[in-house]
Amino acid sequence: MARKIIWKDLAALARFKNQKLVLDNSFQYVYNPGLFSSSLLSLVSSASGFYTAVEQPNSEDTSVFVGQLFQPPGSVSARVVFLAPGDLDPHPAFGRVFSQLANAAGERGALQIKAEVSDNSFGEEILYLAGFRPYAEQQIWKLPRRIVFGTGKKAWIPVSKDTSALAESFYQRILPGQIQRVEPPPVSPDIQSLISWKDGKVVGFAAAQFGPKGILVDLLMAPEIDLVDEYLSALLFHLPYRDTRDVYLRVRSYQEQLSSALERVEAQAGPKQKAVVKRLTVHYNAKQTFRVQGFEKQPDITTPISNSEIKN
Repeated sequence: MARKIIWKDLAALARFKNQKLVLDNSFQYVYNPGLFSSSLLSLVSSASGFYTAVEQPNSEDTSVFVGQLFQPPGSVSARVVFLAPGDLDPHPAFGRVFSQLANAAGERGALQIKAEVSDNSFGEEILYLAGFRPYAEQQIWKLPRRIVFGTGKKAWIPVSKDTSALAESFYQRILPGQIQRVEPPPVSPDIQSLISWKDGKVVGFAAAQFGPKGILVDLLMAPEIDLVDEYLSALLFHLPYRDTRDVYLRVRSYQEQLSSALERVEAQAGPKQKAVVKRLTVHYNAKQTFRVQGFEKQPDITTPISNSEIKN
């Protein structure tokens, strides 16, 4: 039976140093926490956001299965950080690990768990068996150190209090509705957002995460923009730390013009992935059932949220 990690489990994690399957691009390309250190944080303080679950199928067996979530305090969305070992075919033990992770996330107020996984991998099969469903296709691109294209005068400026409403409006206009249900506008202390203008209106939005390992950027461009190459060149120019850290771009399938531009500037294409989500059952400690606002009268793309009634 899967359970929360305890102190004596830490010794077993050493074997997975190079055998974990990372399922969150932020941790893969930006932060890269050690398996031991993040598991230690999950033991020391729930405020760290980490939660680690372990499953030992047989008490007489030394094999152990590990899964970890990250959920910032107050967030209604949790993310799968890794599974270990990462080189095995789907095993029923992973299902029990995910059940433990889902229970923990729900107790912390999460409505969903997200993950990112390479296409046609055993990790994808494990996630589907655990109740995850795809909501977007994507690919990670590694940018070259320099992109010389056009005049280089396309401006990118940080989003401020005065422009945040315009940035959010652009985000909502460009992003497909079913994606917005899973991913609200990125507002977080660890994300720096930038916008680009043309003829008095927003035509580009970039959300960048900076960490010790690299920089990960989510980029949205208005479909009517033709010279995407120039905007890419200018964006890279305006990013701090670009000379000392690798820069990665996460490109979704609904932004195909970006993929073509990235090929022209000789960016390195990474694995194709699926962004997946698992909806969690919401329980209310009340004598009547309430609806979860924002999910009514909308077609569902995954397992639906169910309304439960718990009587005191």
